Amino acid sequence: MSPAASRVLASALTSALVALIFAAPAVAKPHPFNYADDCPDVMIVAASGATDSKADRDPMEEVQRRAWSNWVGNITEPAGRLFKDEPGTIGWLYVPYPSTYGLSITEVPTYQESTARGVAKAHELLGEQKRKCGARTSFVLLGYSVGGEVMERVAREIGTRGAKATVDPDDVLGVVLVGDPYRPVGTPSYDGQVPPGGGFMSSEPADYGELTDKIVSACRRWDIACDAPQRIAVLDLLLSVLGQIHFTVLDPLQTFVDADAVLTGIVGRTLEHIVREPDWFSSQETLLDIVRREADRTEQILDPNAPDPRASPEQISRLYAWATGEGAPIVREKLAAEGAGFLADNADFFELLLQPYIFVAFAQHVLYWYDVGSAGSDADHLVSWLADLANSSKNRAPNTPEAMPVPVVADP
Repeated sequence: MSPAASRVLASALTSALVALIFAAPAVAKPHPFNYADDCPDVMIVAASGATDSKADRDPMEEVQRRAWSNWVGNITEPAGRLFKDEPGTIGWLYVPYPSTYGLSITEVPTYQESTARGVAKAHELLGEQKRKCGARTSFVLLGYSVGGEVMERVAREIGTRGAKATVDPDDVLGVVLVGDPYRPVGTPSYDGQVPPGGGFMSSEPADYGELTDKIVSACRRWDIACDAPQRIAVLDLLLSVLGQIHFTVLDPLQTFVDADAVLTGIVGRTLEHIVREPDWFSSQETLLDIVRREADRTEQILDPNAPDPRASPEQISRLYAWATGEGAPIVREKLAAEGAGFLADNADFFELLLQPYIFVAFAQHVLYWYDVGSAGSDADHLVSWLADLANSSKNRAPNTPEAMPVPVVADP
């Protein structure tokens, strides 16, 4: 980092610290240019980052922006202000969800529970607005950090829905994912740059279906949330395990109980998969692949009635007998390949130490919202992009009485 850039970064962080110490108490109130109640042309549904939302938050509640809170307000409010002379153009709603890491004095939702609630609440808000406004209103999905994961999951579901769903891909004008921990490797940032890493929760390709061309990513180089080294499977796994555990200061025993349940569940589901797939030992799928997949329980939290199969003692006994008997040569070959595969899947792990992540990752994750140069902040550019989208939407779907609400159809 150049000396000039270092000074700019130091100045921005110092300003943030001063604001944190001396800022007045937050005042919650709706914004005067927010037309969310009036079926605007474009409705922004925004999911804030960790610790920046509550489950009981009023979706129209406008918390005062500070150095540490309501960062997505750096996009929603300026977008509304751009159209202050065109009432009814822009509205926005904040997704009320816990946005926690599971760490607190008393028990709070785990990371994965929080994310699942955010996804469910976002779908609820979208459905309510579609039933209220019909074709008069189109949506922009906006998510930052943990909220980026929330909206990434929402986008994947909507993009692969059928056209008869209440909210379908045609209802979504665009999706903005800022510092997304599920950013697939190779996804360009909005400015044309392509940070070489990917999300530290997952950097695998994602299927956004009909929303593929509507996804806009904002990812700063060295922001470990979205630009982590690609081959760090152990870190992905560790984050998924920690994301299911309550870290309650007043009840430390709960942490150990959760950890035992999480690890037992992963082992049980992994064995079930191997038992169910008799050709697994001759496949290219690794044990680490299965464990990583089974460690993410967000979708199961969303659907608690989904089956959670485990291998029975009899199945495990039969597998053990085969693996130590006639199948022993196949098992030995598979285990030998597992060692090489494990090293390959974690080949970039030490890049976390060799590259400047330790020094700049946090700063890069918050500098989307600050102007550290003459060209404006990332948020400023995304507001301009959103304004262009809103103007094009007004030409495409005018806010007129003829654009009446559509019939309600149950989501698949």
